[in-house]
Amino acid sequence: MPAEINDVEVIDIRGHDAEIRVGDRVHIVPFIVQGSVVSFAFDGEIYTIDTAGTSAGRGRAKHRDHSLDAPMPGVVLKILVEVGSVVEKGTPLVILEAMKMEHTITAPRAGTIAAINCREGEMVQPGVDLVTME
Repeated sequence: MPAEINDVEVIDIRGHDAEIRVGDRVHIVPFIVQGSVVSFAFDGEIYTIDTAGTSAGRGRAKHRDHSLDAPMPGVVLKILVEVGSVVEKGTPLVILEAMKMEHTITAPRAGTIAAINCREGEMVQPGVDLVTME
């Protein structure tokens, strides 16, 4: 069963890994830092924590909205859809490699692919729209 948003807590940050607690289990996950915001992928989802104003870097994770943009810097490994494809919510659209891990960008809702805004092998930055849906 996936963790609820409030069940993910950052315990400690060591080097490029974050120690997180999900429910009653502790996991080590790679992360990136942009200003005071820490982002990490866990169980196929992207989480962000704003560490500004928290003691010792501890904070509650906020689940990132399912979107069609790059959640972190990475390389586009595979584009799984074409313009005009009709997709259901949760359909894998693009696979990114970031922090030595593969991250799948999925459709946040049912719709039609209007544009592909990236190419396989391309390095993308956070916030870049990878796919446009109608």
